[in-house]
Amino acid sequence: MSVGFWLEWAWRFRWQLAAISTLTLLSSIATLAVPWLAADALGTVVSAEGDAPDLTETLIILVIVLALLTGLNIAAAIQSERASTRILTDLRKRIYEHVQIMPLSFHDEQRSGDVLALTSYEVGNLSDFLASTLANAPAILLTTIGAIAILYWIDPVMALIVPLLVPAFAMMIRLTGRQLRGLSGKVRAAEVDLVAIAERDLEILPAIKAFAVEEHHRTNFAKAAEISRDYAVQQAQLKAFIGPLMAFIAALAAIGVLMIGSGQLSGEASSPAEIFAFLLYAALLTRPAGALANMYSSYQMARGTLARLETVLAFDPETGHDSGISIGRAKGAICFENLSFAYPNRSPVLTKLDLAIEPGETLAVTGENGVGKSTLVRLLLRFYDASCGRITLDGTDISQFQVQEFRRQFGYVPQRALLFNGSIADNIAFGQSADNREERIKVAARLSQVDDFLANLPDGLDTEIGDHGVKLSGGQRQRIALARALFSDPPIMILDEATSMYDLESEAAFVEECVEVLKDRTVILITHRPASLSLADRVIKLGTDGVSEVSQKG
Repeated sequence: MSVGFWLEWAWRFRWQLAAISTLTLLSSIATLAVPWLAADALGTVVSAEGDAPDLTETLIILVIVLALLTGLNIAAAIQSERASTRILTDLRKRIYEHVQIMPLSFHDEQRSGDVLALTSYEVGNLSDFLASTLANAPAILLTTIGAIAILYWIDPVMALIVPLLVPAFAMMIRLTGRQLRGLSGKVRAAEVDLVAIAERDLEILPAIKAFAVEEHHRTNFAKAAEISRDYAVQQAQLKAFIGPLMAFIAALAAIGVLMIGSGQLSGEASSPAEIFAFLLYAALLTRPAGALANMYSSYQMARGTLARLETVLAFDPETGHDSGISIGRAKGAICFENLSFAYPNRSPVLTKLDLAIEPGETLAVTGENGVGKSTLVRLLLRFYDASCGRITLDGTDISQFQVQEFRRQFGYVPQRALLFNGSIADNIAFGQSADNREERIKVAARLSQVDDFLANLPDGLDTEIGDHGVKLSGGQRQRIALARALFSDPPIMILDEATSMYDLESEAAFVEECVEVLKDRTVILITHRPASLSLADRVIKLGTDGVSEVSQKG
């Protein structure tokens, strides 16, 4: 897949990469012309007898070529930066899109720092390699071949010595590249640890402050930062070492070639201009030698990132993401048939569960912690796939539905309100489209009793609530989560301890409001609170030995 990946992205940005290659090729041609013009001027000066030679024409041409070379290099650098940022943006979008459609089981096995590092800074290695390194390869090759060809034209015997140096360069690049590949992996691992620690500590910051353990967590982060720094410095030092070292070896080789053939060059067959040209082109060869080493180091870094990217992209998305049966508005008949499920490396949570919910029925599910109440909901929402058995909606196996259309049938209020830093209105709508968006937001806010506290907020529905709704109380956050579930008027509602942070008076008011709101919907309540239980047509208790019915209206 590696070669295919490079080809895919090279083809996608073929015109930008072609422009970079064209500019760098023209720059290479101009670069090859500079030593010849300089050698011609120097040779003319050395060969002159008596009056000073007229170098005006040669020097004017040299200045023009140097100006052209400068302009080409600037244009190539600008084009390279543009292409690199565009490739980087597309890579990030592709990774993010793919991560979004991964099942939760994939994310359960990943540290969030791994995905964040890959999406944020690691993909820069790939974009830089494509836009800077790979696009410059033809120019480096042209400079190398052109310089050797001119050396051969000046003196074929001495020029034949140059290819003998290739094995030495190859061995040096291989040795340093192996070290660089190992360091790249360590840099990446250290950076991922750093991101993961920072994200975790910010998430649990209230607990850190409550237990007064700031110093401990500062120390842990500082250690991780220092490890990341040390590996990054080692990597930077090795990269800084490779290019100049290769250039130095190439320079020594050029000097060696001149020493070996100095007698031949100084003979009558060689003019002063040819001697200067041979020296300058031999020195010019140090540039592609250093560039080749940098190209190899860039490739090693990109190679490590590509391996991790391929692992993510190779993971299958959720079943039914790209295909499946379309579904209109569901009637709401839900059936769990012989259902079993176990999280990886854990004992089964549910075993051979059978449960039927009628359309329009409000079912309350109770039970001890850990018996699988929330797991039952996650399986219904297709966050996970059952180990065996099946779940049907209106008689159709839910695995056959297009997953996004299927999930739009549900209004889900989890135990923890999952809010983002934005306005209350945006959190209620949550990116869901609707023709009468503003009206629906107001209706949902009224039904969930968000209205009760809006008057105390500076900007009402436009009030910014901070990350995870940190500026609100727990009860206020849950009300917004409930309003979000009601916004799209779904035929099925799932309330997982949705009123756990309400006081008794507010819960009673909520229940009273919800009698009409939940009418004609299929509702699953996971709760132990008496007021919420009063909404249920039927109450069941989930246990390790299955389902038992507690009560039923009528």
